[in-house]
Amino acid sequence: MTSKKKKVLKYALNILLIVGITLLTLYLIFKDNEPGKIFKQIGEADGRWLGLAAILMVVFVCGESVQFRMLFKGMKQKISMIKCILLSNIGFFYSQITPGASGGQPVQIIYMTRLGVNAFVSTLVCMMVTIVYKFMLVLLFIVALILRTELVGGAIRDVIIFFIIGIICQLGFAAFLLICVLKPSFASWIVGVAIKLGTKLHIIKNPAGLQEKADHSIRQYEAASDFLKENKHVMFKMAGITFIQRIAYFAVTFCVAMALRVENCDFISIVSLQIVLSLAVDVLPIPGASGVNEYVFVKLQTLIFGSSMVSAGLLMNRGITYYLLAAVTGIFSIIAHFYFGSEAKKLKIDEVSEDGTVPEVTENEEKQNKAV
Repeated sequence: MTSKKKKVLKYALNILLIVGITLLTLYLIFKDNEPGKIFKQIGEADGRWLGLAAILMVVFVCGESVQFRMLFKGMKQKISMIKCILLSNIGFFYSQITPGASGGQPVQIIYMTRLGVNAFVSTLVCMMVTIVYKFMLVLLFIVALILRTELVGGAIRDVIIFFIIGIICQLGFAAFLLICVLKPSFASWIVGVAIKLGTKLHIIKNPAGLQEKADHSIRQYEAASDFLKENKHVMFKMAGITFIQRIAYFAVTFCVAMALRVENCDFISIVSLQIVLSLAVDVLPIPGASGVNEYVFVKLQTLIFGSSMVSAGLLMNRGITYYLLAAVTGIFSIIAHFYFGSEAKKLKIDEVSEDGTVPEVTENEEKQNKAV
């Protein structure tokens, strides 16, 4: 079986897993509730608020597109806004169907290369978007903790195991990214120690090859550091866009609550609970965090929606932020596949390998990229 067929099979199995877990989750939701009552609540929801929720999801997706456009322009890459929007849709679709949302950026890098973007530059762009995205979630959590200390503290206690795993992974990853950008040599030392430990435990079989790949990746972070030192304003703009992007996503739950006419609906409280949910489930090795996301939503948002409304709120919120998002971005991903394929033929670009491996960059290429 070719690597391409294996990759398609893996995505198909991920989708089947999502469908299976979703069906099980729906069964668990409905077995203790009256399906007719839930669907009646959904049917009577205010469509205007649901329309606003859909618009917020467009803002969420296109927020990344704006960042792509900004970074490409700063690195002298002529990539149109339409292409950036398609790239964002590709990233969100593959993130939805891969464990821990890990599949989006490798596929984006493949398609960026088809557009003639240097593999080094495309990796750098995705890397910088990730850094800001991760840090903004942590920053928003700190703000939520300050504004709604008692509420957030209680929410954490309700899902303490998931939250501990999530916060350790999120903070650890964000901190390591920052070290890679600010102190690449120290990051290389950390990776070296980890590889030696893994080799002693017989977890790593090819330490030399892994170290070489790690050093290559860290050199890219060093390039990110050089770019940011010369373009400090870019990071502030990206932070502002990411803030809007994140708030738009979390605010969908508020729109759902308003659509269901939930009483005493507080915007900051709902967003704060969704931030806790995101920290708790985003890194889980399950496509879309299916099952766990629903469980944590019910645990946290029952306080706002009430036991009589939370099932309808869950179905509507998850339907908009996950299933509708996956469906729409999936359609755009198909369009992008054929469009970018034709662009690659025009440019006669050699594509990145199917496993998303970025080709090695020579010393001369690195100098050219830094000059960009």
